Amino acid sequence: MSAHWAEENLNTIRTLMERASVYRRALAPVAISVGVLGIVAAGLAEGIGWTGKNIFAGYWLGVGVVTILTALLLVRRQALQADEEFWSPPTRRVAQVMGPLLLAGLGLGVLEILNTGGRDSICLIALWMVLYGGALHAAGFFMQRGLKLVGWIFVISGTISLYLHTMGEVKWLEEANANWVMGWAFGANHLAYGLYLKLTAKPVEEE
Repeated sequence: MSAHWAEENLNTIRTLMERASVYRRALAPVAISVGVLGIVAAGLAEGIGWTGKNIFAGYWLGVGVVTILTALLLVRRQALQADEEFWSPPTRRVAQVMGPLLLAGLGLGVLEILNTGGRDSICLIALWMVLYGGALHAAGFFMQRGLKLVGWIFVISGTISLYLHTMGEVKWLEEANANWVMGWAFGANHLAYGLYLKLTAKPVEEE
């Protein structure tokens, strides 16, 4: 381990910690946009009849790509407005900690598409929630504790949903409602978190 590498890592972590409140405020429009896209995507799928386990994973992976691109464009716009580097060391560090679990979610989606004999959309949603929650929790170590709590909400909600679906305890968690479950999991939850961040953000002059 070189001294330069260690110093760069320490400076990156220090920057993330010092600017936690700024990143928290910048996260609000991203979370709101992601939430709205999730809810609209669920409604669109139901409205035009894109339902059923044969197209679920492919459709929502496509929605995920659009959502990620939208989030990146918003982050880039915020960086330009603040006259900051887009792919900065702090941004790279957050991407690095979230990347493995997000890639695992992508892999599960691809496997679901390839598995023509035993697809289960609700199970996939639950696993996506757990993996995504883990990614948020990891990123939360560089921000205020709110993001870690949201990560735990996804992990716990996904685990409970998987259990209830496996036991057949909740009729709502069934294949026919998969798009709406996805809209709740990744649409409504993001929207609620984004609105919370927006309503509780401190004015710039108070920081």
